[in-house]
Amino acid sequence: MPRLLIAVLSVLLMSGAARGQGQRLFVVDFEGFAEDTEIDLQYIPSGVVFSMLNDANALPIIAEEGSPLRAFGGSGNDNPMADGIAGLTDPAVGGDYTTSDDDIVIEFDPPVTSVRLYIVDIDGSDVFTVRAFENGVEVASETKSAGDQGTGNARSTQFFVAGNAIDRVVVDAPAGNGVGYAVDFLSFTRPCEGQDCGALVELAQESAPGVGDFNSNILGNLLAYPYNASAASLYAYNVPEGDSWNGLILNPEADRSHLLLAETTDGLTLVVVHDRAFPDDPDGGRAETRVEVLNDPDGLVRTVEDDPENIEEGPYIGEPGDSVFTAEQAWSTCCTDGYALSGLSGDWTALIDFSDTDNNANTPVFDGLLDWAAYSADGGVIPLAR
Repeated sequence: MPRLLIAVLSVLLMSGAARGQGQRLFVVDFEGFAEDTEIDLQYIPSGVVFSMLNDANALPIIAEEGSPLRAFGGSGNDNPMADGIAGLTDPAVGGDYTTSDDDIVIEFDPPVTSVRLYIVDIDGSDVFTVRAFENGVEVASETKSAGDQGTGNARSTQFFVAGNAIDRVVVDAPAGNGVGYAVDFLSFTRPCEGQDCGALVELAQESAPGVGDFNSNILGNLLAYPYNASAASLYAYNVPEGDSWNGLILNPEADRSHLLLAETTDGLTLVVVHDRAFPDDPDGGRAETRVEVLNDPDGLVRTVEDDPENIEEGPYIGEPGDSVFTAEQAWSTCCTDGYALSGLSGDWTALIDFSDTDNNANTPVFDGLLDWAAYSADGGVIPLAR
């Protein structure tokens, strides 16, 4: 069974963890449709449909980034979408670019346990609320106003609601003409069992460096994030935050090193992200890391470098097909550092640790990092000792 092992400064991942009931993640990115396309039943295979709250004859439509006239009523280049080039907005009124005062409704069958989405371009006096319902009863909501952290012109702002059996979500938009917005990168979790839950990996950490007692210190299981695009797209390096992670499946925490797995078109991918880019972290940091994979017949490929080797502090070690990869990285207050390794397959085990990769006692193995955590697609976060 594949495994991810972690010592104090190291972790061990193990593939093929025993499966019970879990949570499966679904992603809707609204890509592949022409601007103005009405969206209602296109995502029925994922158990989700779209409508408008007050007008049974209207449907939400696709708006594209760039000069997003359908969503924003202007000719400026916002480039705002959270993922790709397309998002969902309320329908135009009378054939022009004035948006309606109606709200977008998202219905789930079977019900879901959590919903995450991004609203683009919360600025001016905008106030948005995402409301979750179970059998007609509101069970959760989140409200964000222009000026709150993460809002602003051309920014994508995350909303998250959770419950036991959410069957409907309403995106409560502010009334009034001229309010331009788009909903993008919708994801939700639904109970599942066995193979339906996707790749599940066991996580262990030894009790002290070099002890090797991983089997006695299993921390739990990580569910890989499903992502139907490349690892580079998932990481979204450099845009909009320069020299940084901009991916939407993770909101990094300041002074934390983040670890996750994702099922991408490059194969099962291990992702490491150090620190956060927005808002700026005041101290920056550095990290030296090593990844070794065992029992993987084809080895791994480094599919993302944050930053590219020509501007990183030290070299990346490991060529396509290798089993050992190292990174020596340093970042300033503006940015993150990290990488992605793709192609995990077979009955693999991966050992990950902060290690003296430059063989220099005068450079710390890590600096500016206060904690370390592993992230699961079912919403779980497992703290790791370091």
